[in-house]
Amino acid sequence: MIILNDERFNNEKFCYVSNLNDIKKSKNNSTLIFQYNENDLNLYKFCQNNSIPYGVEIETITQFIFLLNLGAKYAICNNLDFAITLQKIADNYLSETKIVIKSKIEEIEKIALKEIDAIFIIK
Repeated sequence: MIILNDERFNNEKFCYVSNLNDIKKSKNNSTLIFQYNENDLNLYKFCQNNSIPYGVEIETITQFIFLLNLGAKYAICNNLDFAITLQKIADNYLSETKIVIKSKIEEIEKIALKEIDAIFIIK
């Protein structure tokens, strides 16, 4: 399991963005985080074409399938049951997109037992 957003385990920096201007202003070597929006597929494609790592907070399986095809590094969700479903799909397709659940560090054992790829620590 990958532990994100906790400097004790991972130095990856995250930057929340919502448009091309935000992307251009983001710090170098940061992973961009989007809130899923159907109108932003072109932004995800821009990241893919320019080798910019990004993740997207999603709510549906369809959104996840789109991200698989657009080279997202992370598919982020807030619900453990949904993360379990996504993980099964990701494993079946041998996806490089990691399933990430946003949660408190206290939940790490419960999430690890469900074999979810990563946790994004909520502080």
